[in-house]
Amino acid sequence: MNMKHLLFCVAAIAFAALAGSCAGEDRSGEQPFAPTVETVSVTPHNIEGTDSAVVTMEGLVTASPNSDLLACGFNYGNDTLSLSAEAELQAHFFAQTDTLAAGTYFAVAYAKNGIGTTYADTLWFTIE
Repeated sequence: MNMKHLLFCVAAIAFAALAGSCAGEDRSGEQPFAPTVETVSVTPHNIEGTDSAVVTMEGLVTASPNSDLLACGFNYGNDTLSLSAEAELQAHFFAQTDTLAAGTYFAVAYAKNGIGTTYADTLWFTIE
């Protein structure tokens, strides 16, 4: 084998190694797991002339690896009221509560995929 041929082979091997290391990491072999979700915000919208409000809740699915998102939404209520509001199926999602009277309430975002359901941190809010 002559020197040109040897240098060509070494260069080809180096290029192939470099090109392979620059490609995105293949994660398809990883195990899927339940989604990661956040309760981003709750925003009360007071109903004029009353002590009631409708609340817009915002959530965010930050990960749902190797398993499609099946549902997302919120559980909300207080010590005597327990309700839920399903949101449109997307990573950044919103939902509104029913009309709520004055008081202190909680909201918790949830997301479900083929592996399980995850609940985010609880946000508390007050309607005056």
